[in-house]
Amino acid sequence: MARMIVGLTIPAVLWFTAACTDRGPAAWGNANSVIVLAADTLWAAVEDTARAVLEPPIFTVRDERTFELTQVAPGAPAWEDLRLFKQVLLIGEAGDPWIAEVIEDMDSIPASRPAVVEREDVWARGQRVTVLLLPEEGAHEAAVAVLPELHELLTRRFREYAQRRMFTSGPAEALRDTLQATAGFGLLVPQVYRHTVQDSIHVFLNDQALGEPLDRTVVVTWRSGVPDTLTPEAMLAWRESLPRPDDAPQVTQREPIEARPIEVAGARGLEVRGVWSSPPGEWPAAGPFIDRLIVCPEQDRTYLLDAWLFVPGKGKYEYIIQLETILNSFECGRPTA
Repeated sequence: MARMIVGLTIPAVLWFTAACTDRGPAAWGNANSVIVLAADTLWAAVEDTARAVLEPPIFTVRDERTFELTQVAPGAPAWEDLRLFKQVLLIGEAGDPWIAEVIEDMDSIPASRPAVVEREDVWARGQRVTVLLLPEEGAHEAAVAVLPELHELLTRRFREYAQRRMFTSGPAEALRDTLQATAGFGLLVPQVYRHTVQDSIHVFLNDQALGEPLDRTVVVTWRSGVPDTLTPEAMLAWRESLPRPDDAPQVTQREPIEARPIEVAGARGLEVRGVWSSPPGEWPAAGPFIDRLIVCPEQDRTYLLDAWLFVPGKGKYEYIIQLETILNSFECGRPTA
């Protein structure tokens, strides 16, 4: 049983579901951990470029790799366990035994090279296996050439995974509609988020976690008027003026800071990413924040969106995607009377 799912601009990308999806152990490992099965000689030739392209850092509290590559050679003892990971990348020629094992029962494979083939549930349930088929001549060069598009594929797939997980409880569409009608802006959060409001400060909080702390918070507020310019310092000063719970005070760090202009739903704005930390003398805590100033001229309002994360000792990439998804859903409301 096989089904074609998607195509890319690499000569051909086929994504098949293996026949025996009801057998075998459940896949394990983090969804952004990628096990790479490739010959040592090939990996030595492409490793530096592969890590630079497939593991670009994302800014959280410190630079964090978006994907974690672990290479294993065919026939290595570790392969028996590593092949059960959620994400496996095989690199080689169609005639290589470790490649042939995966593609031999496919009805057809792309004739041109390089090509990418994807399958599900090959060695474990809930697994994605990506096969990078290389030509017999110029294999190293071909592998390097296709890495950017392979990264786009992995990134899109991981973002879809993160967004599916965040909306497991369903989207709070009724809340979004209520906000539009009563507060003058729209924002779509998962049902599991709790919404509180005091004056013109709206707080959306998800602190539900099993075991270790995991807090995701988005604050939306506004001021009347439209400034001529948007500056990071003005945004950070506004952020620092926001009330915080007595048990969760924050200091906004000024270094490092990343700032860029943005446009969301037709509204212009400015985004700043940085790090918050607990004040001196308090219980040590820190995390990343993403803040946006959004100008809504028809309402004569400037909004501040303050999204921050607290998840100590764990990778933050997935949760950053969740906060970005919520921020991207923001909509200016109708003009004020």
